[in-house]
Amino acid sequence: MQFQDKIAFVTGAASGMGLATARRLAEQGATVYGADLSGEALAQEFARLPHAHPVPLDIADADAVRAAFAEIEARQDRLDVLVNAAGVNAPDQAALEELNTANYEGFLAAQRGESYHPEFFEKISDEDFDRTMRINLYGSFHTIRSAVPLLKKTGGGAIVNFSSAAALMSVAMPAYYPASKAAILGLTREAATELAPFNIRVNALAPGAVDTPLFRQNDPEFSEFLVGMQPIKRPATPEEVASTVTFLAGDEGAYYTGQTFSPSGGLVMQ
Repeated sequence: MQFQDKIAFVTGAASGMGLATARRLAEQGATVYGADLSGEALAQEFARLPHAHPVPLDIADADAVRAAFAEIEARQDRLDVLVNAAGVNAPDQAALEELNTANYEGFLAAQRGESYHPEFFEKISDEDFDRTMRINLYGSFHTIRSAVPLLKKTGGGAIVNFSSAAALMSVAMPAYYPASKAAILGLTREAATELAPFNIRVNALAPGAVDTPLFRQNDPEFSEFLVGMQPIKRPATPEEVASTVTFLAGDEGAYYTGQTFSPSGGLVMQ
């Protein structure tokens, strides 16, 4: 097992790609600390995993992140893998419902052969933009900043940050999401350059459609429309994405750093 005796920290670990990654790491021998704002769901899922420790945590809270990593240092005195899978595509439920409505209206217009021009910029509040940035971008910054001293103490390790295909292509949606996910790519490249002398590798994932609980909230017709834009006409499974994460975090990915991998069924090609 390639992660035997390794220590991993995974955010967004209560569901979807974060949970699939935590499972894969635990199955391959790692002791996994999984963080999520949904503490109850996290505890239920992690009760089924070997050597797994739930960490209820808001990654947007810098002090809470520092405290979580201080606890890991006290318990383990090392860290080998950090996976930043936590993120949101809207700051709250109301904004998410508005986005889903706009997306579905665009889908219906396309079916009718009509053009559709959503208008998001004038509706975005400072609070919504800031909240999304604090989770998607600041949250990853907080965890990397707290993880680096432990990774250095270990003698090296790997960081995998989750971006999105929306950061690599033109898409009409509220600007806070693609902006925050594009910023993750800049954060990844800088960290990869700075941390390479310490044997710490940093890479990013930019997934397309993935069969997560959030994806399943879409109308089935709209979901088919989304995957219809891809050469591979289906969403990825969370487990497929987790396989890419463990490749990048393990010995087989030892020569990769500063890269962006896009498991998107061909939606993004580069």
